[in-house]
Parts: sequence; structure tokens; C-alpha cells
Amino acid sequence: MTEKHFRILAPLAIFLAAGVAYVNTLDGDWVWDDASSVLLNEHVQQPGYFFQLFREDQHPFGKGAGNFYRPLVAASFMLDFVLAFDSEQDQPLAPHRPADVKPLVFHQTNLLWHAAAAVLLFFLLLRLDAPRWVAVAAPLLFVTHPLHTEAIAYISGRADMMSAAFMFAGLGLALSNARATRRRIDWGAGSLCFVAALLSKESSMIFPVLLALLIFLRPRPQPLAEPVKTYYLREATPLFAAAAILVVYALLRSTVLHFGELAEQTALPFGTRLLQTGQAFAFYLQKLFLPTRLHMEQTLAGVPTWTSAVGWAGLLLILAGLAGAWRAEHHRIAMGLAWFLAAWLPISGIFPLNAPMAEHWMYVPMAGFWWALCEALWLLARRPARRSALSTAVVVLALAFLGLTVHRNQAWHSNESLFTATLKENPDSLRVSHNLAVTYENLLGNWAGARREFEQVLAQYQAQKRTTSLSGDIDYLLDDEVDVRLSLGHLYLQLGDYAKAAEQFGVLARRVAPEKDRAVATEAAMGLGRSLLALGDVAGAGSAFERAAGIEPKLGTEIRMLMLEGAPPAGVS
Repeated sequence: MTEKHFRILAPLAIFLAAGVAYVNTLDGDWVWDDASSVLLNEHVQQPGYFFQLFREDQHPFGKGAGNFYRPLVAASFMLDFVLAFDSEQDQPLAPHRPADVKPLVFHQTNLLWHAAAAVLLFFLLLRLDAPRWVAVAAPLLFVTHPLHTEAIAYISGRADMMSAAFMFAGLGLALSNARATRRRIDWGAGSLCFVAALLSKESSMIFPVLLALLIFLRPRPQPLAEPVKTYYLREATPLFAAAAILVVYALLRSTVLHFGELAEQTALPFGTRLLQTGQAFAFYLQKLFLPTRLHMEQTLAGVPTWTSAVGWAGLLLILAGLAGAWRAEHHRIAMGLAWFLAAWLPISGIFPLNAPMAEHWMYVPMAGFWWALCEALWLLARRPARRSALSTAVVVLALAFLGLTVHRNQAWHSNESLFTATLKENPDSLRVSHNLAVTYENLLGNWAGARREFEQVLAQYQAQKRTTSLSGDIDYLLDDEVDVRLSLGHLYLQLGDYAKAAEQFGVLARRVAPEKDRAVATEAAMGLGRSLLALGDVAGAGSAFERAAGIEPKLGTEIRMLMLEGAPPAGVS
């Protein structure tokens, strides 16, 4: 096969593999944070706000101020929204209400970004002189691996693919071997790709490290027509540019682009972090080869301590492999392993993170892992018969990954399927139980299911308080507990269980002061009044309504109507 045909057919095969692996995501619904990323994000829905996207957090209409600065991801959502919104069929846009738009175009774009990242990895490996077999095998395993499902099937996970695609393109351009003017153009384009990667996801800050590894671990041309120092100074020109870009970005992110703090994390003792780093590394190594029991709430709860030793042993083995490959002048194996370790280090757990591990964090590290492994296997299988068997094994492994990916995609089809699949693997996740309850309540109208889930969440909150309280006093409210009790109160009203509704609203009415949260105090008093009125306790209802009117005088007319009717409420308010 000629080089020209190879450079056309190989990317097509990789693209086709991506399409087959993720075609069943195209009929998926909006899930999880897609609401705040797109459906409630009024700036994404109107092209006139394009430049506003570059001055705000990715979730400007979400609860609280976050610090996810990903304007290019938001811009891609804006383009998708323009393409997807049908003014004749979809409901007109209304302020502060979720947009009514189908997610098909958004899923298609996610798939295209994933395929693009894999194809750009292919061309990067060719730029690094990888054998044809390696340049195809590594992206093929990368593009079909089910660990990526959380990034591709989940619309809001697009940041991983965009960041990786821009980084792979930027690395390839920065390593250009063109002459003079063309090379400077490539370097400039590579710098722009790095900027685009940073505007897609914060973890792109790893780009200069990856570029430095590829520049200095890549074998020098022989013979050199210039001093070694001069050669590396010239080759490092795009690295200097990337370092300058990173410094400017870091300054902007810490000042004018600092919108709010993420949830505060209590840093664990360093010894504990070392233990968990080993456990997490063992987890990642296992999932690379045996990607089963995947879910969005991976934790280290219940993981045996000895797995940390396994993880650290695996890490030391990879470090030894890197050193051995470098000494034996197998430069590409060394580059792949160095890539894997450098991209893994920020997510290792050594540094405080908001979670011990996450499947989608392996998006960029995995590329280096498969590259190094495929290089090593190709080197070992020198005979044609062995290489033929190796090719068969890679195809079988890619097909196995593809099957697991197709199956895993089903969990991300809807909020209900996502949360139920997650709770099957991690039944103790309060966040997921809460989200499932909200899904039943607000999206599916499954009142009984919502009641069951909210009751379980509340029971876990009570157990949590009993465990952490030194005095045994649990007569206080956790922040997240307020929303749960409000939802339960309204559900009990809907289901006609007025005594339990009065109990939930009563707890909130007693414990939430109006000066602390005016809206909750008002809602609790009104809910308590409705519940007591339905139970026939007119005096108690009147007292609760009087409290509500004292907080919010505008409710006077509604309260008088309720007292006159004296009937059970019609439904959830």
C-alpha cells in the first residue's frame, strides 16, 4: 500500500471504529450537568452572547459560582444549538426555563470530536516515526476503549475530547520537520492549538510537559550538521512559546478569569494520599485491560489496602521499563511511557483532587499507554508469523473493547438509566441517589420512586450525622438536607400523606430562620400550613400561614383563599 493510500485508509478505519463504538449514543437524552451546560444556559442559546462565553464560568446559570473556564466548549454548544433548534417545532426560548431542543446534533458532535482526537493521534505517531502498524493499532485501541464512554456519551464531557484533539494537533505541529518559513507557520499554528486546548479544559496545562518529553526523548538526526546545543535550542522554540502561553494563562486564571471556588476539599494526610495513589493506579491499570464494572462514582471505599502495593509495584515497573527503553535506545517506547506517566501524575491523587479517581481522567494518559505498549509488542514480534498473530490479537481486543463500549453507552442513555446503573455499583452514593430522586420527581412524574429515593437519602443523612456527631445531637440540618426535606414534603402532599408532609415542613419551619434563607423559610411555612389544613388543624394552619405572611406579605391573598377553601392541596407547588 502506498503512503498516500495508507494516510487516507487508516484514518477512515479509525473513524469507522469510533462510529461503530458510539453510534448507539446518538439517541441518548440530556443527562446530569447537560441541563446547566446547555438547557439552562441562556448565553449558549443565543449567538449574540458569543463573546460573553469568554468572560464567564461554563455554568453561569447553575447553582453557585464555579470555576470551569471552558469557553470553546460553550461555543461549540452554541453552534450545536443553532443547528439543532427548530423554531417551528421546538418551544420558543423563554427566560430562566429549560430550552426544548433535541440532543441528536450534540451527540453527533461529541462523536466527531472523539474520532478527530484518535485520527490526530494517528498523524502524531506518524510524525514521531512510529511504524505503520503502531500508528494504527494504538489509536484503534484508544478510540474503542470503554473508559471513554463517560466523555463521549455525556454531552457535557466534550471538554476531554476537544482538549485532547487540540493538544494532539498542537504536538504534531510543534514537532514539524518542514523547512524554514513553513516550519515557523507550523509552530505558530501549534501554539494556537495549545491556546484552544486551554480554552477547552484546564488539564491542557500538561501540554508543555508532553512537548518537552517528545522533544528531548526523540532521537536526534544523525549526523548533526550543527552543535547539539544549537539543535535543541531551535527544536525547543515552540516549547518556549508554550511556556509563555502557560504563564499568561495561569495569571489570567488566578485573577480576571477566577469566577468562584469549587467545593472545598480537605487535604488528606500525605501518607494517606500515597496509599490512595497506589490504589488508584492499580485501578487504572486494571481498567485499561479489563474495563468492566464501570460507573461515574468510582471511589476507594472498601478497596483493600494491599492493592496500593500492587499499584506502586506497577508504577515502579513502568518507570523501570521507561529507563530500560531509554538505555536500549527504544526512544518511542520511552516517549510513550513518559507521556503516560506525565499525563497521569496530575490525576494520581498525590495532589488534592475533588475525587479519588474518574474514568474520563484517563483520556489523554491512555494515548501514551497504548502507544508504548504497541511499540514494545511490535519490537518483540520480529517474525512475520508473530506479527500476523499480534495483529489478530489487537483486532480481537479492539472488538472486545467495542462490545463493552456499546454496552456501557446504554447506561448513559437517560438520567434514570445512568443513576440506576451507578447505584447498582455504588449504592452508597448520596449524590446519585438524590439525582435519581429528582429525576423521578421532575422528569418522569414517578412520585412513588421519588419518595423512595428521597427517603433513602434522608436516612443516610441522619446516619451520617449520628456517625460524625460527638455529642449524639443530630437536631440540625445539613445544607443538602434542606432540599431533600422540601422535596419530600411536596411529594407527601402529592401522595396525600399529610401527616408526613407536615413533619418535613415542620422540621424546616423550626430550623431555617428567615434571615438565613427567606425563600426556604417561606416555602416551609406555606407547606406546613397546607398540610395542617388538609389534616383539619385549622388553628395550626393559620399559625403557619401567619408566619409565611410575615416573611412574605405578598402571599396574603393566596393564604386567604386557602383558608376559605379549607381543602387538601391539588398537587405539588
